[in-house]
This record gives sequence, structure tokens and C-alpha cells, in this order.
Amino acid sequence: MKSKIAAVLIADIAGYGRLMEASERGTHTRLMALRQSVIDPALHLHGGRIVKHTGDGFIAIFETVRKAVLCAIAMQQQIERKEVNEAAEWRIRFRIGLNVGDIIEEANDVYGNAVNIAARLQELAEPGAVVISVAVRDQVTIDPTVPVIDLGPVTLKNIEATVHAFRLATGINASQPRTNRVDPRRAASIAVLPFRTPEELEQAYFGEGLVEDIIGAIAGLEDLLVISRNSTLAYRDRGLDIRRIGDDLGVRYILSGSVRRSPRFLRVHAELATTNDGGVIWAQSFDAEIGDLFKIQDHITAQIVGMIAPRIRAAEIERAFLKRPENMDAYDHFLQALSLLFRLERADFANAGRLLRRAIALDDSYATSYALAAEWHGLRVGQGWSHDPEGDSREAVRLAQSAVDRDSRNIRAITLLAHYKSFLFKDYDGALTLFKRALDMSPNNAWTWGLSAPTHSYIGDGHSAIERTERALRLSPRDLLAFYYHTSLCIAHYTVGAYEEAVQWGKIALSENPRFTAAAWPTAAALGAMGKKDAAGDIVQILLHVNPQIKASVHASRYPYRDVSRRRLLEQHLLAAGLPP
Repeated sequence: MKSKIAAVLIADIAGYGRLMEASERGTHTRLMALRQSVIDPALHLHGGRIVKHTGDGFIAIFETVRKAVLCAIAMQQQIERKEVNEAAEWRIRFRIGLNVGDIIEEANDVYGNAVNIAARLQELAEPGAVVISVAVRDQVTIDPTVPVIDLGPVTLKNIEATVHAFRLATGINASQPRTNRVDPRRAASIAVLPFRTPEELEQAYFGEGLVEDIIGAIAGLEDLLVISRNSTLAYRDRGLDIRRIGDDLGVRYILSGSVRRSPRFLRVHAELATTNDGGVIWAQSFDAEIGDLFKIQDHITAQIVGMIAPRIRAAEIERAFLKRPENMDAYDHFLQALSLLFRLERADFANAGRLLRRAIALDDSYATSYALAAEWHGLRVGQGWSHDPEGDSREAVRLAQSAVDRDSRNIRAITLLAHYKSFLFKDYDGALTLFKRALDMSPNNAWTWGLSAPTHSYIGDGHSAIERTERALRLSPRDLLAFYYHTSLCIAHYTVGAYEEAVQWGKIALSENPRFTAAAWPTAAALGAMGKKDAAGDIVQILLHVNPQIKASVHASRYPYRDVSRRRLLEQHLLAAGLPP
């Protein structure tokens, strides 16, 4: 038995008995999945340790209050992301209470007044929220994008003195600037949900990818705001309330549908609904040979634009349509690779590469396969998985250029070519020219806004990088690839010297995808800049796990900062974080 000061986090599942009564096995399976994919990684990343499981929750302790708060926010946001596909009444949602003070720790339990207060604060929390004591609030600066509600002095059961408490509103959007919300009253704004594939769940990738070209075409129309595909993936296969999705994403219209396919034929059903009342204003079913898929996509796109943005001329609609593959097997391989690539699991990543090579072999004319293959090679370098970084860098640019050569209006290809010119070869002027070209053609493309941000950091304009990332998040408020954008915010804040904010965004990115090493570098550097070598330990271990031979001097010399003095400073900060010289 030992006594010490610690931050205490107590979490409990809201309505656990009701969930277990409705589906004991299903609830238990989902809970175990959340523990493995969200809770345990978040605790490990922030230095937390579970001292007791309570059946429907747990008690964890932390050495620092700051880590406890960051962990609580990250867990709530990630759990909400994981559970968003469940019907609202059946989601697993935790209440979390946080306090700091003297505790008595034994082998499998923890005691003390600080623990009792944390337990009572947890009871005050709404599902999905965190309630903290004034003692916690006084010791940490809360991320300014997370709303803090002052609950005032509260009376807690079996606690004699009142406790001043605060609620952290940690919804999915809490990690994003509050100004990012799209105005729901905007007349021409739409989200396109992945089309359902009811017959074969293992082919869900086809329904998810089917709308890619529709979104790409609509995003090219300046008068029509469209939410990124990466944000709408969270709503696949679940029949959620259209009005709620509209409120979540801040749009006036929702396009949804389903697709059934056989080796030769397709049946596609699409419907367009308004989010203010859920009413369907257009619906149509299509039966066609599978080779007519792209004609169906074009027809749906034209119908949508004609319905909700009548000012847009037919010529502009036609110009927005993308070049399509001639071989449907190539398209299917591309869609499978798209569904695997960003998981950043080594086996899935390797499989995605094989699928893309096969797609290109089947149809050499399809630009988007080349673009995604370029991204595969770029990620291979960025993740530290490449045995030949220079060769993969050249291949990333070659494939991106090949994509642009095949389709000069392919936004993904232009964006990636721009990014790799700056990231891999320090050609900043060429990159900025290409980014401008992409945004001139597709002014509402979240991916282009987001991927252009690091280039602005590389040339020393971190404030522009922040603005561009915030715009990307505004266009894609529920993006499943948000770790990209939060990494960009980490890099940008590190660039302008806002090291504390850089660490916040970096840890959010790593909590969303612990395998994305691009977020670990600037986070470690920011911690080193603040002289927090001990706090950087876990981040450094992530980098050393990927490449045990990594050196601060090598990474800093290769980092794409234009200014040599910035690269030298980066090396100093990485050394201060504990990276080998």
C-alpha cells in the first residue's frame, strides 16, 4: 500500500444494464473492441494505467493532470467515432469524471477522497462528456476548441464540501475549431452517403467507392458545397435519421442509396432528401449493365445539381465529370485498394499496393488508379516502411504525374503531385502552383485544402497552414482521415512556435491513428522544445519502433523545411526529446 498524488479518471458506461439486456453478446463484443482499439491505446499514449475494472467501466490513474485530460478527451471522441454507426439509443457511451489529489494505491484498487470525488463527478457527466474538478481545471489549459461549461459549486453524494465542477463537451467536433461548422441554412450544401450493398456485406467497399466520382464532380462546382467522402463514411449502412445527419454535417440535402450487382448487371437506387424535415424530393432506380455504371453516376449528379443548384449551367456540370476507367475489373481493384490503404496496417497496406498494380495493368488509362498508387509510395516513405526511400519518392512523383497526364482535371492527382513535389523534393513553387490549379478547379475540395497546408508550413507560413487546415475541417467535419488534418495542425503550430498547441494536436492525431508516424515527429519536437523529455518518451518509442536506426540529424536534414535554420532547430528539439543523434 502506498500514498501519492495522482490524477484519477473514472469511466462508466451509460445505460449498461439496458444495453446488456438488449444484446449481451453484441454489447460485450463491441466493448472489447473499444478497449482494444481506443481505450488501451489512448491510456498507453498518455501514460495512464488502469488500476481497477468495474464491470461496466474502469478506474485509471495518471502522473500528470494534463495527460489525464488529453486522454479523456481523446477516448470520448474516438469512442463516439467508432459508435456513430449504431442507432443512437444503442451506442456505447462513457461518462467520465476527473479529479486530482492524494490517493492510496493497493495491488488492484485505489482509495482516497480524491477517488470518491472523481466517482461522483462521473455521475454528473452526460453520456460522452467529461466532468472535471476545479483542482484539475486550475492545473491545465484546456484545448480552446473544446467547450468548457462551468457547472459552479455542486453538491456530491457523501461528500461534505461542495466541489466546483466543469463539463468538457468532447463531441467528435470538439477537436476542431468551433468556427468550422458549415452554416446549415446554406442553400446549396449536400452530403453524399456511401451507397448500401445489402446483399454482400464483404463488398461494402463498392458502395463506399461508388459515390467517389459523384462527390468529385460536385466538389468541382463553385456554387455547391459538398461534404468530403471521408466524413460521410461514418454513416454507412445504418439508416440514421436524415435530420440528425444534416445537423451533424451542417448541410441542407442528403443523397443516399443502395446498389446490388451481379457479374453483368447493376441495380442502383438513389434518393435526395432535405434535412430540415427528412422529406424525399427526388428518387430514382436504375437497372443497367455493369458497364453503364458511370452513365448512372453522371445522371445522378446532373439530377442533384439541377434540383438544388439551378443556377449552375449544364455546361459546367458536364465539365465537372471525371474521366472514367474502361475496365470494370480495374475499377473494382481500385475501390478495394481505397478501402484498405489508410488503415495503415502493414498487411492491408501491402495488399492495397498489389491491387493498385493490378488495376493499372488492367486499365492503363485510368488516372485515379495512378494517383492512389502514388499515394501508396508516398505513404511508404512517410511511414518509414520503404527499403528504398529515394526510389519510392521518385515513383510517387512519377505516378502522380502519370495520373495528371492521363486526366489533367483529376483533383486527387494534381493535389498529390503538388504535395510530393514539396514534401519529397522541396519544389515549393511548383507545389504552390499546382495547389492553386486544383483549388481553382475544385474550390470545395477538403483534401486539397488540407494537403496544401504542410507546404505552407515548410516555407515558414504556419498561420496560412492553420487557416487551410481549418477550412478542410469545415468541409469535412466528420472526416475518418482527420488524423491527417490534425497532424497538419500539429506541424503548423510547431512551425509558428506554439509548442503546447502543437502537442495537443499531435496527440489528438495519434489517438485517432497511432500508426501514423508523421504525427509523431512534430509532437516529439514540440515536447523537446518545451524541455519535456520524459513526456516525449512514448512518442519517441513510436518512432524507434518503426525504425530502430532513426537519427535526429538524419530526419532533420531530410525534413522539407525550406529554411536551413528551421531544420537545425528541428534537430535540436528532436535531440532534446530523446532521439538518438
